[in-house]
Amino acid sequence: MKNKRLSHPLRGRKKKGQGPQRRTEILDAAKRLFVEKGYDATTIRRIAGSLGISSTALYVYFPDKNAILAEICDATFERLIEELDEVRRGSPDPLHALQESLEGYIRFGLKHPNEYELVFVSRRTEELQWPEAGNEEFGMQAFQRFSGCVEAAVRAGLMYDTDTERLAQQLWAAIHGLVALLLLRSDFCWVDLDSLIRGHVGMLMRGVRKQG
Repeated sequence: MKNKRLSHPLRGRKKKGQGPQRRTEILDAAKRLFVEKGYDATTIRRIAGSLGISSTALYVYFPDKNAILAEICDATFERLIEELDEVRRGSPDPLHALQESLEGYIRFGLKHPNEYELVFVSRRTEELQWPEAGNEEFGMQAFQRFSGCVEAAVRAGLMYDTDTERLAQQLWAAIHGLVALLLLRSDFCWVDLDSLIRGHVGMLMRGVRKQG
């Protein structure tokens, strides 16, 4: 009987080569629980239990909750950076690139609601100790990509003002506000989503570009 027991694999252990899949499963489960239950109420044991593995098995991949949250933040920023870079490459006209960046940011947030809430809405991310618990550079890079679109339009003489930093912050605040409201007040009687996004971006563009 002793040999028979030893021949059975440990519960929750992944076969060789499946480690990356388990890591992704842990991140996905943690994202869902952080949003549904809150960060404080989500324990390592609860995350592990939702996957049918032991806490010990989870610790093989992450040392604590902060490490899990930090990796979620990093991955979210990386995806946003990739999308903003693609906009710059595909839109040589500065105003068009800025417009596409504004709309792309909004749609990105709505496409990744859990990640967006964790990174941009939850106060928990403010408590992470950068860079030990995460990579602040990813967040800065994402904002710099967006700010770069604003700067290109300013350099081309297409904006009503030349204060790139302030313009970028004003525009970011405006698009972030819409995303946050759409995610947190989904029960509101919003108009057609595409019409709302395009109208919001159009309003912002009219407000910042040089007239005449």
